[in-house]
Amino acid sequence: MRALEKNNKGFSVLEVIVVLAIIGVISAVAYPNISHWNKARQIENSAIQIKTLFTNINSQVQRGNYGFVQVYINSTGTKVDVISKGMKTSTLAQKINGDSNFKSISKRCNTDDNDYWDDDGNIDRKPEVSKLELDKIATTFTGVGAVCFSKDGQWYSASENLINGSVPITAIYICEKEAGSCTKDGGINTVEYLYAVSWSRFGNIKLEKYNFDRNEWINQ
Repeated sequence: MRALEKNNKGFSVLEVIVVLAIIGVISAVAYPNISHWNKARQIENSAIQIKTLFTNINSQVQRGNYGFVQVYINSTGTKVDVISKGMKTSTLAQKINGDSNFKSISKRCNTDDNDYWDDDGNIDRKPEVSKLELDKIATTFTGVGAVCFSKDGQWYSASENLINGSVPITAIYICEKEAGSCTKDGGINTVEYLYAVSWSRFGNIKLEKYNFDRNEWINQ
């Protein structure tokens, strides 16, 4: 008895072309949503990392590992570096008693002297200090800014782009790199994917996301 021949007919060229065309249309429709999600996720992750760095270095002050700490931000056209630095309590006592510049709210949050801080996340590999190199975001300013904290808030200070006259600025915005800056002529509500990391003189750190539909900041 002859075995039945199997029907092994494959796809025709036309069928393959139709399938590829359908895949192309689906991809074209889905790509903007995927791209939007990736950008939003990258900026969110960067904002969380910055908030975590602020929180971690302030926790070192509360534990007594440092008497005085700094968060240093260097924002360029290609990346944003965020670095934490620490000064031991003994060094802080020497600065208070022997350094006249330490009495100045803008000068004691020093960004120029490489020997000013006992531990520097840019060069020291210690768990107390750290460095972030973020290349997918922009922030409020281009250039350098720093904010400094102490346990009781007495030596709270800032310098460069994070101080306005003698008043420390208490927040930075975080947005997509393509924006160039997170503050536009039309206001912050013209910038997509916008986050803010804010702080108090006592080191209370908060992360918020701007909700464009509701026109308000939402705690994260």
